[in-house]
Amino acid sequence: MTSGNFQSYPIRAITVDRDVRQRKELKGIEELADSIARLGLIHPIVIDSEGVLVAGERRLTACTSLGWDNISVQFAEDLDDYGLQCIELEENVKRSDLAWQDEVEAVARLHALKQGNEPEWSATDTANFIGVSPSYVEKRLQVAKAMTSPTVAKAETFSTAHNITKRDGERKKSSAQLAVSTAIDSMIAPDAPAQPKLIPLINESFLDWQPAYTGSKFNLIHCDFPYGINVADAPRMSAGIADHYEDSPDIYWALVAALSQAMDNVIADSAHLIFWFSPKFYCDTRQQLERMGWKLTDYPLIWHKMDGAGVAPDPQRGPRNTYEMAFFGVRGDRKITTAGTKANSYAFPGKRADAIHVSEKPYVMLKHFLSMLCDDYSHVLDPTCGSGNALKVAEDLGAARVLGIEQMKEFYDIARGAWEKRG
Repeated sequence: MTSGNFQSYPIRAITVDRDVRQRKELKGIEELADSIARLGLIHPIVIDSEGVLVAGERRLTACTSLGWDNISVQFAEDLDDYGLQCIELEENVKRSDLAWQDEVEAVARLHALKQGNEPEWSATDTANFIGVSPSYVEKRLQVAKAMTSPTVAKAETFSTAHNITKRDGERKKSSAQLAVSTAIDSMIAPDAPAQPKLIPLINESFLDWQPAYTGSKFNLIHCDFPYGINVADAPRMSAGIADHYEDSPDIYWALVAALSQAMDNVIADSAHLIFWFSPKFYCDTRQQLERMGWKLTDYPLIWHKMDGAGVAPDPQRGPRNTYEMAFFGVRGDRKITTAGTKANSYAFPGKRADAIHVSEKPYVMLKHFLSMLCDDYSHVLDPTCGSGNALKVAEDLGAARVLGIEQMKEFYDIARGAWEKRG
């Protein structure tokens, strides 16, 4: 921001119009004065032809505190368009009535303008130039890069926008290794002929698949194991729903044990879990998941079947069950997506003519919950995928990789057929 025309000007002749100055509080004067004493005044202040300060009040105050009688100045009338833009942006950043989005834009534009003119210019230089901390500038430059996201741009406060941006960055960082592993997996047979789009489904038991798995790990696990309460023997919601599946307590606990073993070879150190279960096994299931290292929220996720559909265990003596629950867990310190937090309950009909599985979870309900966890940094596994709805949601949310395992051939064929129709 220099005109090249610098003059030594008496400090006592400079006027600071306090009524129009946007900066009401001057911070870091002692540090700035120390820097000027050691290095000199690198950036002259700006005044107009009447000697009224235009930009550089902190520098003026610091030099005054050092006992200087004169200070290097340049006149606003002598500045070129670049210099005038720097002044305008510097003053905009200081405005107390500026919306946070405009403040971020002003900092980013000022930084880019200075860097374009001085390639070695850093965020710290920008901070020194406008009289703020380096972290102030760095945070705003981070958010500026993320402003293309509507969730960031429409945040009510800067702190909210920064938290969203930071969360997304941490998800990206923790997922980087999975992306590398997946790329390595795809290079195992580089000379193989091109294949059509793979169907991300395996017709196998999770109990058999898990011990043998050696591929890259998954950071989002959606578990909808048979509940172990013989719900599959209940009357069908639709004639099109596929037939019986094994739903005994032994099967349920064997799958839980397989999930525990999968913590070593299948599940990433930073991961999320949605685990559907029956209240009958609430305490035991929670205890088992916590032993695996999952940190569970105090309140489970709830799917409320708003049409009243459900199973009545004892219709002569008790109510019908019209909601289902899922534990929400995290391993490590994995953050949610930029979609932000969602309500932990969702109302959607339970009786659907298009259902193909007696325990099928609806697409819309799953999308509500999974949108908190799934984005293009997600590697998603559903170890008993049934109709495959969770995988469809994950792919539509942009997941980097999805995989579903289904033991029953009938369910697998139906899910595969539905997936093939997706193209």
